[in-house]
Amino acid sequence: MLSKFRFSVVLAVLAVLTACQDAKPVHVVLDGIARKGAEPMLMLTDELEPMADPTYVHKKRDLYDCEHVVAPWFQKVLMAELNYLSDKDKLQLINAPVCLLIVDKDLGPKEGRFSVHFYEDAQELRECAINHRCKLARNVSLVLKNQLVYRSYFLTDFNREKYYQHCITPDDMWMANTTCYVLP
Repeated sequence: MLSKFRFSVVLAVLAVLTACQDAKPVHVVLDGIARKGAEPMLMLTDELEPMADPTYVHKKRDLYDCEHVVAPWFQKVLMAELNYLSDKDKLQLINAPVCLLIVDKDLGPKEGRFSVHFYEDAQELRECAINHRCKLARNVSLVLKNQLVYRSYFLTDFNREKYYQHCITPDDMWMANTTCYVLP
């Protein structure tokens, strides 16, 4: 017999999988936002390591200031998409965020090794990224599939217990209520 917790987890997984099947892609148009730039999305070595020293080092992940490793045009794209999705989910928008690139040392590029996290300000960054006391989350994992980069978004409002996941494909198609990991 399943415990209540396990049963809840099973129901949640089934709900996500059902939502994945029902999701109708929507083309995301962000006026005034350039989708490409002169520099690559991430400044990485041939070994897929960031071309800068980490700002913070943890046992399983390193945190980098986006300014040194995430292209400015790509930061604008991610922020515009995050605010677009936040608006759709009726969550707080972030206007002048602090940005970190988090590199998970145990994952490969296809598993979401690189994720970009945005915070309201430096204080929120410290509270959330360092002290693990977050009031909201605005994250995007970069998932490599078929030599293309998919953007898997995770948005929350912890105080109101609201959690959302979305995927935006390389051709800017939004798949609501799902992650990019489950797409073929």
